[in-house]
Amino acid sequence: MLKSKESSAPKRVKKISNRTAKRARSNGSAVNKKLVAKRKIGIRKANYNSRNIRNANRVFVEHTPVGGIRGALLSAAIILSVLFTKKSAAKSTKVVSQTDGKKSTRKVRKENNNSVMVLLTLPNGNSLIVLVTLPNTNKVITAVLKIPRSYKLRADWARARINACSGNLNIVIAPATITAYLALVAAFVTAQTNMQTGTKGLKPIRDNSWKAVENALKALMAVAQAAANTSPLTAITIIESGLFFVKSVNTRKATVYNVSNTNTLGTMKVVAPGASRIAFHIWEKSVDGVVWTSVGTSHKTRMSYGGFTPVSKVWVRHRVDTNGVFTAWQYFYVTVN
Repeated sequence: MLKSKESSAPKRVKKISNRTAKRARSNGSAVNKKLVAKRKIGIRKANYNSRNIRNANRVFVEHTPVGGIRGALLSAAIILSVLFTKKSAAKSTKVVSQTDGKKSTRKVRKENNNSVMVLLTLPNGNSLIVLVTLPNTNKVITAVLKIPRSYKLRADWARARINACSGNLNIVIAPATITAYLALVAAFVTAQTNMQTGTKGLKPIRDNSWKAVENALKALMAVAQAAANTSPLTAITIIESGLFFVKSVNTRKATVYNVSNTNTLGTMKVVAPGASRIAFHIWEKSVDGVVWTSVGTSHKTRMSYGGFTPVSKVWVRHRVDTNGVFTAWQYFYVTVN
């Protein structure tokens, strides 16, 4: 059997110097570990002492107002910002009230600029001008109906609100109007009772009778909203006196509906949201909230109509007619100048 020949190449031997070998032996010793630990503690104490020395040598310098050219420029900038910055103010129309069954709002036009410039002095003596924007807290108190879903509950619910407006000093309604509205509720009760017999064709009659009651409630709520707009401090009390619900709405979300006075006596300016080109905007007015007469019909969203009695209070309502499809009435209660 043949034996394998060994390689003739020389073996590589790792050369270690005497100094490296001595250091490797000494690093693992207990004495060396103690020396390293003492060295670390000494470095830590030295750093701590040096910080104390620096803090002790620090001299407190009292901050003084910025002077010289820089101070003059900062003062001038603040003065100019105060003089030329527009103050935020809410401009509301005098006689605007709207109800659509869900909410009634007062249109508010705002110039929103709640920015304030503040001068800050830093610990190092430098100064900064910071522009701070304050949050917008302007809200409009609105009246809400919140109609019950069940038709069986609506008669008593509507009657309670009509009676709450009767003789109410905050929501002034003529007795004849209250009587007419209670008669509408009675007609609705009759229609609801007849429909429960199961006779076909009575449901549309019941629905139409309720629409009449709902429009009457919108007219009452328009009066409550108009009174609340003239007295913002007691707006919630006025609205709740008619058993209507209160909702706070941001002024930026104010509706585009508007009915306001013009420079001509007996003429009112009306504004409505846009609709299709073939749609007509229908406007009507009423003195008692029962009998309604036409004010005008137009494709335009902005119109001025006359025929209003000066120095009087009147209901105005609006809806859109699109090829015989009508939207719900929007109610306003305004004072004609």
